[in-house]
Amino acid sequence: MLRNYCLFVFLLVGTSLAFFSLQQTFHMPGTGFSSNSTSSISSSTPRTSHETFDGIDLGIAFQYPSNWVKFEGGFDPNVLKDFEGVVSFDIFNDPLNQANAASSEDSGLVHPNLSIVSLKTPYHNLSLGQYAESRTFDIRQLFSDYDLNITANSQSNETIDGYPYWVLNYSFTIDDKTQRYEMIIMVIRGEKVYEISYIADSYEDYVKNLQEIGEMIKTAYFVDLSNQR
Repeated sequence: MLRNYCLFVFLLVGTSLAFFSLQQTFHMPGTGFSSNSTSSISSSTPRTSHETFDGIDLGIAFQYPSNWVKFEGGFDPNVLKDFEGVVSFDIFNDPLNQANAASSEDSGLVHPNLSIVSLKTPYHNLSLGQYAESRTFDIRQLFSDYDLNITANSQSNETIDGYPYWVLNYSFTIDDKTQRYEMIIMVIRGEKVYEISYIADSYEDYVKNLQEIGEMIKTAYFVDLSNQR
């Protein structure tokens, strides 16, 4: 489990710093969290219990389903100078698989994963749209050899704690057997950027968790950063 977490954080950090490599797309739902995208979920779907992430170190708090397994790890500030915090969750859609995850020898992505990083914005006075444009350029460059398909790239009509956010959906292909489906949500608050990255290795798994992620986003709020208001 720890090996898989470290691998994913390495990939996540690589994306955010523009040296992430390896992975393809097909059609993904718009921004993922509109009432249209969630209303198709049956009202009889069982609701899971939730836990609270206090966000003291990361700067953002939220509630998340109890079947998400949380990982928090440190990083070398001398290497990743702009990074200020990271938290990652493995999402277990099948609770029976949770106990077997640690012994898995799968070299790919074992479970869908959601990670959140906070980092210092690399440019002062950069608008959300300009930051998203820069990140989209990075993604196009990094995955140019991996059949990249960007399916959504726009600002959401909703906000996180009053701050607008941008949604980038894309997929890519590593090889004939390995695909990745990813969504990055970008928020700028003062001099900090927050990126929420969600990744799955099948479209079925990708779609399956969108409702819970949308509910998590709705509970999110910023903490201990009042000087940035």
